Order: sequence, then structure tokens, then C-alpha cells
Amino acid sequence: MKLKIGQKYEIKWVDTFSYNGWYSNKELKEKSKEMYQFITSVGIFAGEYFGFIILANHRDLSRSDSYWGHPNWIPKTGVKKIKKL
Repeated sequence: MKLKIGQKYEIKWVDTFSYNGWYSNKELKEKSKEMYQFITSVGIFAGEYFGFIILANHRDLSRSDSYWGHPNWIPKTGVKKIKKL
């Protein structure tokens, strides 16, 4: 899907996670199942750079160049679903 700057999107993605300590292969598999949950981010598409999709919570159109408030960098490799809102 071609994303359009200024359009609102909902993105479901998987983030990284970690635990301290040492684990067997079986424990690694169990923890992977526990943590394989989607994060849902909603925002205004601000751009796409270096493997990241950037969604912002705010956009200031009063300036000559767009300014974005509270941007979130979402790694494209973790994206599972994108929905235009």
C-alpha cells in the first residue's frame, strides 16, 4: 500500500522484547509465544525513512514546512497490517 503524507493510518506491528537471565531452547519458545502480540499505533503518516514508517500524533500546518508532534518510528520489518482511516 502506498502511504500518503497527512493521511491517518492504523498500523499493527510486532515490537522487540527481552528478558534478563538464561533460558533453555524450550523456554525461549514458550516466551516467544507469550510475547507474540501486536501493537496497534494510530496516527498521521509523516514519512518513511531508513526502514521506518513514521506516524505522528499532531501536525502543525501553520508553518511553511510541516512540523510533526510526538512522532513514532515503526520498523517496517515488524509491520503486519496497515489500514487507512
